[in-house]
Amino acid sequence: MKQSFVSMAIFMGVAAVAGYGDELPHFTDVTSEAGLVFRHSIGDDALDNIIESTGAGCAFFDYDNDGWPDVYLVNGCYLKGVSNIRGRLNEGKLHNALYRNNGDGTFTDVTEAAGVGDAGFGMGCVTGDYDNDGDDDLFVTNYGPNALYRNNGDGTFTNVTEAAGVVDDRWGIGCSFFDYDRDGWLDLYVGNYLKWDPNYTYYYAPDKFPGPLSYPGVQDVLYHNRGDGTFEDVTEQAGLINPDGRAMGVATSDIDNDGWVDIFVANDAMENYLYHNNGDGTFENIALTTATAFGQNGEAQAAMGPEFGDFNLDGFLDLLVPDMTYCCLYRNTGQGYFEEMSNKAGVASVCGQYTSWSGNFFDFDRDGWIDIFLSNGDSHKLDPEEDLLFLNRHGERFEDVSSALGDAFQSKFVTRGSALADYDGDGDLDLLTINLNDRVRLLRNDGGTARSWLKILLVGTTGNRDAYGAVIRLTAGGLTQTRYVTSSSGYLSQSSRMQHFGLGNAGEAEHIEIRWPGGETQILESVKANQSLTVTEPREGGASRP
Repeated sequence: MKQSFVSMAIFMGVAAVAGYGDELPHFTDVTSEAGLVFRHSIGDDALDNIIESTGAGCAFFDYDNDGWPDVYLVNGCYLKGVSNIRGRLNEGKLHNALYRNNGDGTFTDVTEAAGVGDAGFGMGCVTGDYDNDGDDDLFVTNYGPNALYRNNGDGTFTNVTEAAGVVDDRWGIGCSFFDYDRDGWLDLYVGNYLKWDPNYTYYYAPDKFPGPLSYPGVQDVLYHNRGDGTFEDVTEQAGLINPDGRAMGVATSDIDNDGWVDIFVANDAMENYLYHNNGDGTFENIALTTATAFGQNGEAQAAMGPEFGDFNLDGFLDLLVPDMTYCCLYRNTGQGYFEEMSNKAGVASVCGQYTSWSGNFFDFDRDGWIDIFLSNGDSHKLDPEEDLLFLNRHGERFEDVSSALGDAFQSKFVTRGSALADYDGDGDLDLLTINLNDRVRLLRNDGGTARSWLKILLVGTTGNRDAYGAVIRLTAGGLTQTRYVTSSSGYLSQSSRMQHFGLGNAGEAEHIEIRWPGGETQILESVKANQSLTVTEPREGGASRP
């Protein structure tokens, strides 16, 4: 039975949590009324192997630049040699899907017209304007060939995988677009999982199939963007050779505020990698010295989908890593190492009952403190579990408030990827989850507070157009929040790159500092709350307000 550390009262479907003061928002499952009819499939009707168990992800991104976040959903398929014979009814019928946001709370399936219905055995997805032409492109990882789709700017995409030089038949999984050398062009890191052997049949019978340590790991890949529409493999010269890795999730951020983006790789059933960017095109694995390689007791974790965020408002980006046991919450001390806080912060005691996959930091109640979402679901069986949402108690601890958020958090699914966006434009973040062999879920955040908010979309000019690698520090109501603009989010997924800030009861953001990827700083003063702001990078030195 799920235990909760919530002291609450529920009346007319709205919950109040002890010590909170205001009513908590609740979430409503609006999937059907929004027109999202997608159903994920593993190609079979039962889990037979680790490939079927591992996917999949989802994304919010504005592919048509109309200001409304659209939805991309990754699917499995029937694959000979992987899928059981009973899955043959699915042969040729399964593919990924793109849904266009109509701007009225509904979506329309535009997969066929857009040309992004990838039919591979899908894992993850990530978006980024790799050619700086003004629209976001799409990269999809598969068990088998990955795919890069260039956005043509007219509602359609072209598969340019071969022409761009990113062909890879290994088992691609977590990935991230980022500009590691700050040349203004988005590079691409692709995590690879393992070498699956269908003939290996030694395993613990209740598990139904072998786990990750039954197979050898695989080398990840770093692709450098040449700026001409093509990429080159620079993994070796960048110092990223680790051929035994079993990547699951990839997160990119600037852990030491030196202006250079670093890479965290969550590995399955072994130590994690944290690659520090040396600023000269090379990286150094500092996971051991920063205490992020292992869990709270020095054990290897079945790490899944990581995410960076400043949960205690000290200006340094912390790290959330879901796993199959207690999950890891690494507090960035700002002194070159992290402190694992899952037990102290009240996360571990709840997570021990679940198998967690995707982790997201987001301020669902708009009080200025980022909260934690965790997706859950069994790893070897189609056994569903509830997802979790933790309320941030001023950076000191987290409180499980899942039971207070409406029926949506009482339903059980075998959830994998998750993504966040304000899909309906009402000022709070909504939640998208993709569920193994089941329907997708869109959970609308239905407010419950009168708190203020601000959304900021950055547009690069001298740097990469998506401004991946930019840092926003916003001060309002006595709190200074930090956001790092990045691509990959949670497990195999991507959230909207529109940055969302809860402002509490403040009527404005008194001060906003933007550090662009190239190092320039831009200052905005006295920005009114409850609006969406697009900020364009100044082309020359000096601060300006667009």
